[in-house]
Amino acid sequence: MDERRAEGNYRQMELNPHAADGEMHSPDQVRLRVEQARKQAEYFEQQRIHLETQRRELELSNEQKAMFSANLNEVGMKLHNAVRRLEQELESMDKEQREVESINECFKRHLQILSALQPQNWSTDGFQERLREALPKLDRAENDFEEAYSMGRRFRHTDTFQHKPGEQKEMGITFKELRDHMVKGLAFHIPLFLLLLITWLIYLWVQHAAG
Repeated sequence: MDERRAEGNYRQMELNPHAADGEMHSPDQVRLRVEQARKQAEYFEQQRIHLETQRRELELSNEQKAMFSANLNEVGMKLHNAVRRLEQELESMDKEQREVESINECFKRHLQILSALQPQNWSTDGFQERLREALPKLDRAENDFEEAYSMGRRFRHTDTFQHKPGEQKEMGITFKELRDHMVKGLAFHIPLFLLLLITWLIYLWVQHAAG
């Protein structure tokens, strides 16, 4: 009797799987497991998308960093070269300025010396002596002028020395021609002066011999 009852129970459990599995395969349980699986899949998908987004952002950041670094190096090198060239240019300008100032002071000194000569006030008696003293001053002034303008043509920061004043004749005669004219006049008067000196010495000798 008992054996039949037990066998009946086993057969009942086989015919009712929910009872056999402890309600594990009930529709509610199946739906719950499906929902959990769906949520887990969504979570993994979100994680995958998040990691992919991070990977792309990292790649983009690295690309932007590389581009910025390259641009930074390029602009930095341009500025470095520009600063170096500007410093060289400023040094060149400063050196040239010192040279121009030196030439300017030299011209001022010559101008003061020449302005003090005042040949229109020279007396006839002392003219030759004053002329001999003045000619070297005029020569030095003109030589310094010519040398300065010859050297100054290499200057890069001023065009003053590219156009020499006095290249065209003023009042029909140049400094050089005036100097040559004076030298010729002096050369003419020296022999005459020596001749007069010799004649005077002969006269004194004759007077002395006659006495």
